[in-house]
Amino acid sequence: MKNPVNSVPDVLRRIAGFIVLCLLAQGALSAQARVKVDSGLTGVRVDASQVVYADAATVWSTITDYNRLAAFIPDMVSSRLISAPGTPKRVEQIADAGLFAFIMPDRVVLAMEEVPTNNALRFRAIAGKVASMSGEWRIVGNASPVTLHYRAHVLPLTPLPPLVSEYFIESEVRTRFEAVGNEAERRMR
Repeated sequence: MKNPVNSVPDVLRRIAGFIVLCLLAQGALSAQARVKVDSGLTGVRVDASQVVYADAATVWSTITDYNRLAAFIPDMVSSRLISAPGTPKRVEQIADAGLFAFIMPDRVVLAMEEVPTNNALRFRAIAGKVASMSGEWRIVGNASPVTLHYRAHVLPLTPLPPLVSEYFIESEVRTRFEAVGNEAERRMR
């Protein structure tokens, strides 16, 4: 017969494992995004990645849900597909970004290039309050979890004010980037 005292740690380990699985299922243990920002005279470069507990198809449908992005990305007022069916995709986005508007435009029209076979979504600004803006979303992996990457180069219309630090930009990008990952995980559940 097994000693009941020796079985207590086993029970506690099983309970702890069950709690971790429940938290993962609820998205509470989502990995924090890694965000790196370089800013200077040539603009702002952003490189971000995050492990997302969803499959590639779910993440893809989240980042290409242009008409609903404002529902889950903080400070985005609206996002809407403005191109006609069968033409290259154009998305208009309006944000209420406060100081972040010095870096990311508060209004922009993006030309979208979807490459689903490579799990890549490329974009570039074709209108709006920005000198230039281009970048890419990329999903690595197919089954959950996947890694979501985001890269962008933004050249604002005016030089960055001295009070806008790279730490501030990283924090703002992280908040929005993690919101996309959280939404994909919510959809996966």
